[in-house]
Amino acid sequence: MQGSDQGGRTHRPGRSEGTLRPAVRDSAAGTRCPRPPDDRAPERRGARPAVRPRVAAAPVGSSPVPVVAGPTASGKTSVAIEVARGLDGEIISMDSRQAYRGFAIGTAAPSAGELAAAPHHGVGFLDPQQRYGAGRFARLAARWIAGIYARGRVPILAGGTGLFLRALTHPMFEEPPLDPPRRAALHAWLAVLEREELMRWAVRLDPVLAARRRPLDRQRAARTVELALLTGKPLTRWMTSGPTERPRLRTATYVLEWPAPLLRERIERRAAASIRGGAWPQEVRDLLARGLDGSRAFDALGYADVAALVRGEAGVDETIERVSRATWRYARRQRTWFRHQVPEDAVVLRVLDGSTTPGQLARRIAADWRESG
Repeated sequence: MQGSDQGGRTHRPGRSEGTLRPAVRDSAAGTRCPRPPDDRAPERRGARPAVRPRVAAAPVGSSPVPVVAGPTASGKTSVAIEVARGLDGEIISMDSRQAYRGFAIGTAAPSAGELAAAPHHGVGFLDPQQRYGAGRFARLAARWIAGIYARGRVPILAGGTGLFLRALTHPMFEEPPLDPPRRAALHAWLAVLEREELMRWAVRLDPVLAARRRPLDRQRAARTVELALLTGKPLTRWMTSGPTERPRLRTATYVLEWPAPLLRERIERRAAASIRGGAWPQEVRDLLARGLDGSRAFDALGYADVAALVRGEAGVDETIERVSRATWRYARRQRTWFRHQVPEDAVVLRVLDGSTTPGQLARRIAADWRESG
């Protein structure tokens, strides 16, 4: 990590997730949508499928699971590795894009050396065409955590995908069983919809979600339409159907917070190094040769811009500027999320410059974690 915490750790109250919004009606009012290819009636009105919370397994013992969090380019990987060394731990990646095979450079996934320095889970294991949302992460993380405890080691969560952290610290709704033939037919229909038409379906079927998340990405919009048509209830209704009891997983969250100018500078340096050095363009060439430019994973930040560079549609300087600007916007959203959504007892490690090493910062985390247990 280029820099670390210089100002020491400070406890500050965060803000809880807040109450969930009321459930919406089973179908959207207004203009009627055309029926999809499979138009059998959804779940009959009044029927209530069993919904169970999906929560992470309770850890062995009383110690909380340490979490190294923060925006992109804040040095989480370096710090987490040092924490793992100090606590005899294993790292669980809390990143929604580093999970995909073949996307290591653009997502700044741990290098081969970093993967060798500490055991990692959730890195480079997933097919680029597969969906990797918070629910799936929560299920896998619960399994990884249980296995790590069974080996007598400490699980350490590290990453910047806030919704993945939330999935472990809040109940998740249990997705209802969906009829495979109907689901396959619906997927085929959704795949050929133009983006504008798909968004119209999502807004009509789940206006509450559409109002919360603008713009919806294609993946979330398709999932919204799928659940609404196959179950008769929109995604927001499913999200509020489960019990609100706290999950059994306890966490001790440590947020790396950099001054905005320094974080932006780190983002720009990383983009320039990966693009000028040729590693990211070569990765994209390999992905294009495999026909993966239409995969879910290719939606990751910066890949379309680097693909334009590879195709000769943009220059190096222009690409670096575009990637840096988009990454900075993403980092700002992450900073906002972690300021308002982390647990109240989260520890914020304010980074002032690069004089403190990841090892020093990790020792502070380890000491605080031992006290919290």
